[in-house]
Amino acid sequence: MLEFTSIAGSDDWWLIRLCNQLGEGLPRMHKITQYRDGNALIPDNMWEGSREGYMRLMRRSRLHVAETIRDARTNRQIVIGFRTGAANDDAGDKAAMKNWKTSNMGVQARPFFNDTADYGSSYILTRQDENNFPLFQTRNGWNTATEPDPSRPWLTRFAVVVTYDAVNQEEIAVLFGQGWYRVAVRRSAFATLPTNGTKWVVNSDWNWAGDRVLTPWTRRNLIVRNQTVDGFGVYEKHLDTIDRINEITLNAITLIITQSFRQRSVIGDLPTHFPEGHPQAGQEIDYDEMFKAGPAALWMLPMNSQIIESAASDVRPIYAARKDEVETLASLTATPQYVFQSDSANQSATGAELAREQLVFAVNAMNDQAEVSLIHSQSTAFEILGDAQRAEVTDLEVIWGKTNPATMAERGEAAPKFKAGGAPQRWIDEHILEMTPAELERAATDRQDDAFLVSLAAPATATAAATVNPGAQGGE
Repeated sequence: MLEFTSIAGSDDWWLIRLCNQLGEGLPRMHKITQYRDGNALIPDNMWEGSREGYMRLMRRSRLHVAETIRDARTNRQIVIGFRTGAANDDAGDKAAMKNWKTSNMGVQARPFFNDTADYGSSYILTRQDENNFPLFQTRNGWNTATEPDPSRPWLTRFAVVVTYDAVNQEEIAVLFGQGWYRVAVRRSAFATLPTNGTKWVVNSDWNWAGDRVLTPWTRRNLIVRNQTVDGFGVYEKHLDTIDRINEITLNAITLIITQSFRQRSVIGDLPTHFPEGHPQAGQEIDYDEMFKAGPAALWMLPMNSQIIESAASDVRPIYAARKDEVETLASLTATPQYVFQSDSANQSATGAELAREQLVFAVNAMNDQAEVSLIHSQSTAFEILGDAQRAEVTDLEVIWGKTNPATMAERGEAAPKFKAGGAPQRWIDEHILEMTPAELERAATDRQDDAFLVSLAAPATATAAATVNPGAQGGE
């Protein structure tokens, strides 16, 4: 049992505080996850009489735009290298990329950036693996909560990560401080951390598995947070607009379905009971049974009777309203219209460039935010390796792929112009041809090989020329 939860600043106090902070944020995480997965469309108190049919209709009414808005940004967040303070590191540091690839961050980076865009924040834990090499592990708000350093808010002061060990049937909460961490456990037959949107409240029924474990290679917290500029997901402020789009779609589909069975009525003086002489004389007439519809049905009507049929409603204005709402959502989230509408793909080059401009700015802003967490994670990794030169944060830099990459034709047309203007070939390779650090290195090696082959071919060419014109050897 934790004994010092009432003492502010103690390990017990921080563990309970951060665990409850994590639990307070779970309803928000669940709500955003529902929109991300396209499941936040079914009210709990509507159409109780035919709930299964209503749910089926709601699923058919989904226009899943949240994921598209997110992917329009995160698909352009591509890490192609790092620069450090190491010597001869203009093109990119291989040691930094080794840390990146060893942790399989080429795969982990995608959910890491996606979580930031969805929830407004995500986390990287940098620790030692079983061979004492650095290992990056990504986390999100479903299991991690942090407290920023008050003087340097881009760094973490305290953090907690909660997991469940199904083999030993234990919940594990790891409290991270600056330069140390400590593990707490409690017995449980199942994971108590909810995933259904309810809050999680913890008390003092945890036990420390040991004392603080120091991390002598760094004085920083092993967890760093990456977040958007305002801490909100990229579509979190526009959930009402997404709801309107889906409701408009539901209304249109409802009209289409109901109008598949048009209402018919008969105008005339129709009797309510069968007349005398009829086999069912005196009985009430069931007109629903009498006027059954069918391909071979024949209806007998009294004189001067008419049949009318309800007119169909035009659903095109409803879909036009939905299109306007989608355009509004795209504008508010800095998402180009062509992402949602194929008919805008043939717009002019200037129009397409203007449409991408706001998206490029938004992605660059997210890259600026992400770079802080990535360079501090790399710095901690080099501290684990004992490489103080590369661990210097002020010299670390993330090399991003082009946010708005040019086509091959555009690059091929621009490269000769910059060469004629006096730009160095390496600068052209990096900025115009958009080569990665590995491609820059291979290109430099290939040019050296080509120059060597040309130098070998030069004497043979001179000898062949002298054989054809022997007078050239005598100076004639």
